[in-house]
This record gives sequence, C-alpha cells and structure tokens, in this order.
Amino acid sequence: MRNVEAVRDADQPDETAERLTRLFRELRQRQSGAFSRQQAVAHGITDKVLSRRCRARQIQRVHGGVYVDFTGPLPWETRVWAAWLAYAPDAALTGATALRWYGVEEVRGDDRIHLAVPHPRRVDQRAGILVSRHRGFAAQLHGSRTPPIVRIEVAALMRASADPNASRQAALLLDVCRQRATTPQRLLAELDSLTRLPARQVLRRIVLDAADGVQSFLEQVYLRRVERAHALPTAERQVRVESTDGSGRRVRYRDVRYSPYGLVIELDGHAGHSDSESRWRDMHRDNSTAMSGELTLRFGYQLVDEPCLAAAQVATALRLRGWAGTARACSASCSVARNAA
Repeated sequence: MRNVEAVRDADQPDETAERLTRLFRELRQRQSGAFSRQQAVAHGITDKVLSRRCRARQIQRVHGGVYVDFTGPLPWETRVWAAWLAYAPDAALTGATALRWYGVEEVRGDDRIHLAVPHPRRVDQRAGILVSRHRGFAAQLHGSRTPPIVRIEVAALMRASADPNASRQAALLLDVCRQRATTPQRLLAELDSLTRLPARQVLRRIVLDAADGVQSFLEQVYLRRVERAHALPTAERQVRVESTDGSGRRVRYRDVRYSPYGLVIELDGHAGHSDSESRWRDMHRDNSTAMSGELTLRFGYQLVDEPCLAAAQVATALRLRGWAGTARACSASCSVARNAA
C-alpha cells in the first residue's frame, strides 16, 4: 500500500500527508488488512488510485467498496472485517462467527461470516456472508467493541436455536458454560428477553441442566435418561477433589458422585480417551478413587443407546453400597428391573 498512500492531493502539506499515511496504516492493521472505500477516501486515497492498484494486483477488492491491502487467500480475521465493512456501521458479528471471535473452542458451523443487522433494515446477501435481522439489535450489542458484536449469550442462543439437532444444541450451550465464557444464569436472563426465539423452551431446559452442574452432552444424557428417568438418587456433579502424588498436590473433578454411597461415575465423551496418555490418566484417576474407598463406574457414548443398562449397573452398585431404594422402569420396555441385582 505504500504506492497507494503516496498518491494524494498535491495541495496537502507533507506533514498532513504523513499523518494520514500513518493513520491509514494503523487503521488497516487494526482491521487485519481490510478497509473500505470511504475509509480510503477519508485518508486521502482517490478512487483512481484504488482502481489502478487493483489492476496492478497490489490490493484486491473483496466486496463492493471493500478492499484488502494484500493479494492471495484471506485469513479468517480479514474475512470477518471485510464482511462487516460491507454492511457497516449498522451491523454486528453474531452466531458462530461471534462465538469464534470470543474464543469459544470447537465452534462448528459453515464457512460463512454471520452478521446481524437491525430488524427494519433490508439488505442484499453477499457471497460468503449470512445476514440475519434482529429485533432489539442495539440492546444485544456488547459495549462499544469494534467490529460490533452481540453479547456471547445472544450468539450462543441464536446459534443453538438455528441447529435442528438437539444433541448439538446441548453440546454448544453446555460448552460455553464449561469454558466459562458465560454462566447459566446469564443465558437464562438472555432467554427471557428473546421471546420469539425458536426452540426457546428446549434451550431453557438445557441451560437449567447446566445450572445443576452438567458440563457436557454426555453428562446431560446421564442426568436425564439414567438418573432422573430411573429414579436414582440425586448425585453431586463436578466435585472438586484434591490428592497428593509424586508430582505434588493435584486437583481433579469427579463427573458424578453419590457421596453417601461412595460411588463415582466418570463419563468419557471424547475420542481422545483412546490414546495411551489419556488411558493412563483415566486409570490413575480411577486408582486414586479406589484408594479413597470409593468405587468408579465409567461410561461412554453407550449411554445414548443403552441408558437402561447403565441405570441397572448404577442401581446395583448403589444397593451394594447401602442404597435402600429401587430403580424405576422408564418405559414398558425398560430392562432396568431384570438387569439390576
């Protein structure tokens, strides 16, 4: 962009031109190389210069009136800035784009940049950008950030609501809480304001599970389809446990713990548990539990297909350790009664 910045109004004093050059460079750095025609003109760059540099492949046009100061593929951050500049200033990052901008891990979504605009605004869709119209747009924004972005609670709820898959809805909302990007209480408060949100009641039940200590989709399956559905005792969740080994004091968390009966349930929902390091970590954790006098039962994604069998095993372990209750069949075909000791 040095040549672009060099061609200015000849009447501009050198000092003014140098200041504009510096300010324009700083602007582009903040915007990951993207800039709008209006920004270029405000810094002394003419349309004629922009056209010439595009033809010389020194800059590239991304959207109408939006450029980047390099050629070649665009990094994700540059694509976000370019998309926002195409609809600025009355637009904001939302959905999967906002979640990724906030740093939420493992956000799944399509490759488009998701933007929100005020509901009365009518806009044309552009390639690679998905624009949604939001009621109460101004009230959903996070402070005065640039580019504007909706609050993380709005982004998470909008993203989950748009996904027809209940397990992915749960995984997203539980993940943002587990990663401490937000809290169940904030999500519930935001839900109260999003009265037109599709699947609102389903999302509320997921967030209420998060408020009860559930941190993953598998933990939710265990809570709903194993523990509650079969009338097992109410467990503690994500229980902090400190222990000491050769490397010093360590802190671990038990996924599910029936403290009165000395029974711990560990739920392994990640493929990473198949590698040797993770298996060793799991065995070390189970051994530590055993040395404390507690019993560990470990379940994976078989819970989704066989919750009744898991409930029978947990009920048997609980009864062996003093529980006087009886597991309840969740349906006419439930096998918990004949499988539980």
